[in-house]
Amino acid sequence: MVSLSMIALIVGALSIPFAFFALNGGGVFISLVFVLGGFVLGALGLLRDQQRSGLALIGIACSLLGLILTIVCFACSGCAVCQMQAAINAIL
Repeated sequence: MVSLSMIALIVGALSIPFAFFALNGGGVFISLVFVLGGFVLGALGLLRDQQRSGLALIGIACSLLGLILTIVCFACSGCAVCQMQAAINAIL
């Protein structure tokens, strides 16, 4: 049977590759859905399933890593837009 802790681990792990969608700018919302889902499911897994609390903690840690990557990728997308705008202004 699949527990909340295992689902938290899966959703938290999926938040890491989806964090790179934030490089697109608008894809940050997709990434944040997985990050918040991993946090919430991990917290619920910790409260309800004491035997598999390690899976919930790893899911929360993966969600935290996904959040950090999302912030970094979103910041980098902003820098890329500014550099592109400066290059276009230099040409014109």
